[in-house]
Amino acid sequence: MTPPSNDPPKILSAEDCRAIDALLEAGLVDGDDAVHNTSESPESKRKTAALSLLRKLEAYPVKEPDALLVDATMALIAREERARRDRMEIHTPAWGKRTQWADFGAVAAVALIATGVGWPIAQRMRAAALEQNCANNLRTVGSSIAAYAVDHRGNLPATASLGGLFETPTTSKLDWSNYEHSGHLLLLERNGYAKHDSLHCPACSALPACGTFSFRVPNAKTPFRLQAMGRTPLVADANPIIHMRRVGNKAQLTTTASQCSLNHEQRGQNVLFADVSIIWLVNPVINGDNIYLPDGVKDFQSLPLSPQATAVNDIFLAQ
Repeated sequence: MTPPSNDPPKILSAEDCRAIDALLEAGLVDGDDAVHNTSESPESKRKTAALSLLRKLEAYPVKEPDALLVDATMALIAREERARRDRMEIHTPAWGKRTQWADFGAVAAVALIATGVGWPIAQRMRAAALEQNCANNLRTVGSSIAAYAVDHRGNLPATASLGGLFETPTTSKLDWSNYEHSGHLLLLERNGYAKHDSLHCPACSALPACGTFSFRVPNAKTPFRLQAMGRTPLVADANPIIHMRRVGNKAQLTTTASQCSLNHEQRGQNVLFADVSIIWLVNPVINGDNIYLPDGVKDFQSLPLSPQATAVNDIFLAQ
């Protein structure tokens, strides 16, 4: 093997470069002709020398590449291609293979948060829907009462038993356990002014004993006529005090604030006024008068066992 020379590398001159470029442009044809050309011009000599050198390079023996080296190179290329495709795709781990307990914990945490936030919202939306449906029913009752009054000389619906309120009742024949004042509203159903479902609050389904809406109790000196009521409460959600009196449970009625109707979980009650307007009251007291207690009664414990006519201008809604 010839040892490497310490001589500086030879650099082609500009004339040699032009001669090689001419050979390449001509497809080495001119170079072949140059071998047989007798011209001794410097350019012809350069072409002949360059062509001779190129032929020596072509004839230089080259070993066949190692098969293992080729396979290793191709495997490396394939691996790089797979890595490139993986970086461009999103892989979801198969359940039971790559899923970890941390994944289950994250899902459980999201579910708990969604339940904690979503459940109260759903409950409040349901309660709001029931309040609205209750108001719609009261609106129907108001229209029915107005139509009834027109057909009955302005009188409000009242059954024959209403006269017992103006007499001295006895507990044996008249008390809250067997007297249903809201039965006067059933005249609207019996006479075709309203359907039975409209006489109830839709939220009252969980309280079978609450019956229909509470209806105004008349007093002894004021005609029981729609025009005489002015703008005062006429119908409202079921009276919670009378309901508790009937079922024997008074624990929930310890304060005035808690004496709201049970129809809406004591958040408040819809009230229909005699002018057919409907208002949601968060407290059953209007101008110091509790609409669920008769005049002179301060709390549920003082409610008389027997229903009686109210004093003049007293607002008392019973059922």
